[in-house]
Amino acid sequence: MNIKEKITETAEKVYDLAREGKYDVKINLFSKKKTHDQTKGIQVVSARDTAHTKKWRAKNR
Repeated sequence: MNIKEKITETAEKVYDLAREGKYDVKINLFSKKKTHDQTKGIQVVSARDTAHTKKWRAKNR
């Protein structure tokens, strides 16, 4: 498997994760800051409700 196929496969996997809604996908490839304090790349984070959000939603139903 060459590099182009790997990149395409990874992009499709990230796209599928973002569409499901279970995960938050944060992409930061180009930073506008001159300093390199902010990390660049793709970050996939589980989209879990916090205890506060669960309580708030249950209260307002």
